[in-house]
Amino acid sequence: MEKGQKFEEALENAATSVADFDTDDKSFVSRFHHALHTTPALVPLIVLVAAIVVFGLTLGSKFFSPFALTLILQQVQIVGIVAAAQSIVILTAGIDLSVGAIAVITSVFMGQFTTLTPLTYLLPITRSLFSNSFIIAGISLG
Repeated sequence: MEKGQKFEEALENAATSVADFDTDDKSFVSRFHHALHTTPALVPLIVLVAAIVVFGLTLGSKFFSPFALTLILQQVQIVGIVAAAQSIVILTAGIDLSVGAIAVITSVFMGQFTTLTPLTYLLPITRSLFSNSFIIAGISLG
C-alpha cells in the first residue's frame, strides 16, 4: 500500500467532535446575551421598561399622573391602530403597504376640513370616511 493511502489510521487519530464551543462561561452577561438571542422580543420590552424607569425617575410624580398617562395614550393610539392593521395585513400574506398612505390621507382631510369649514366636527368625519371608502374599494378591486 502506498504511503499516502492510510485514511483509516488518520481517521482513528482524529478528534470526534465537529465543533466544540466553550460553554463553561455561565456569567450573568453571557446568560443575558443568550436570552436576547433566543427571544428577540425581549429587546423592545427591555427598552420600554428602561424608558419608563428613566422618565419616572427624571419627572417623578408628573410622569405617573393620570393626565400624563392619558396624554401619552392619546398620542400613541393612532400609530398603534395603524401598526396593528398593518401587522394583520402582513401576517395574512397580503403584503399591502397602503395602510400608512390611508392614515396620512385621512389625517390630511381631517386637518384641512377642520380649519376650512363652519361645520367643524360633522363634515371632516363624513368626508374622510367617504373618501377612504373609495380608496379602500379601489385598492381591493384593483
